[in-house]
Amino acid sequence: MQRSIAQKTKFLVLVLICVVIAITGFNFLILKQDQILRKYFIDAPKANIKEFNASLANSLSKYFERENRTATLEEASEYIRRYGRTSLFEQVFIFKAPDGTLQQASKLGITPARADVLASDHVYPATIAGGALEGYLIILIDEMDSEELKEGLVKYRVISYSIRAAFLLLILMLLVIIFYQDYSAKMRLARDMAEIKASNDGLTGLHTHEHFMKALEIEVKKFKIYQTPIALLMLDIDHFKDFNDRYGHLAGDKVLQEVANLVKLNTRATDILARYGGEEFSVIMPYVVRDEDITKEERLRGFTEEIKEIAERIRTGVEGRAIDFQSNALKVTISIGVSFYYFASDKVSSSELIQRADSALYKAKELGRNRVCIDHELSSSG
Repeated sequence: MQRSIAQKTKFLVLVLICVVIAITGFNFLILKQDQILRKYFIDAPKANIKEFNASLANSLSKYFERENRTATLEEASEYIRRYGRTSLFEQVFIFKAPDGTLQQASKLGITPARADVLASDHVYPATIAGGALEGYLIILIDEMDSEELKEGLVKYRVISYSIRAAFLLLILMLLVIIFYQDYSAKMRLARDMAEIKASNDGLTGLHTHEHFMKALEIEVKKFKIYQTPIALLMLDIDHFKDFNDRYGHLAGDKVLQEVANLVKLNTRATDILARYGGEEFSVIMPYVVRDEDITKEERLRGFTEEIKEIAERIRTGVEGRAIDFQSNALKVTISIGVSFYYFASDKVSSSELIQRADSALYKAKELGRNRVCIDHELSSSG
């Protein structure tokens, strides 16, 4: 318990450290960006804007020339049409046409040169078509005054604060999800353990009578829909009361556990085992499809033979078992009654199936115990 608390505390501390680092790092980046914006765009706007514009124009001219060095006029015009205009700048390529007039390639395509374009401060010689066409790349940059930049900074800060709030909300949501997952996992585990305890007999580990009745109802419903055969075994330890009175209740508990284990060992994974009550056990044995090519009669015959073999294997297994208890080798036997549903005309109900198996069990006891009796065989012999 202490180790679990220590591990949980260590996990919480680690999560909190990660959260603090994430929040601190995020806020540092936001503040650093604020400082850069103020330094370069508010404190000395004119000089920095001019320097920025010159750097931007220079970079754009170099990129244009590199991308269009071997391009035709039409390809260069298409490049400018696609990439030559943004909210910050516009690119125009001025050249002399074969007729001697000045033309320009701009966002609008190839048109006569505008006079206002030539007034730009950012004019760069440029050649295209492998040097066959010379001209000038003109960068028109939209100037912004300091008031516009201050207004932009205010908007940016609103956005940055919103991002911070969203980031903190995200962190909070992640923490809630982490703790909820941990809590829900524990709740699911507790619920599953409670369900297992509620559906299992504490002494033998088999299912309880209540679970057995629910499972039998489900199998009977499956029979009604699909007409798949179903068998029920009712097992009772012979002379258990006399044995209990002679050796004591601890010995009786030991016998119940050993018999339950032998039933488990000699049944199939698909079977449903339960402690029906006292020294009586029950096994629901649904039909397992193995070969669709055989006829219905062959399937029924194979199923009944399989159930008989399993019942007899359980009986002989208990009979041959010596149960160690306080230096004594205890010997017990069991009687088994078996009932089947395998015809669509059978009267279908869980109580009817139990009654048939009980009748076969009582018949096994009347015939001397330590034997297996089948309900339909008793009916046919009678």
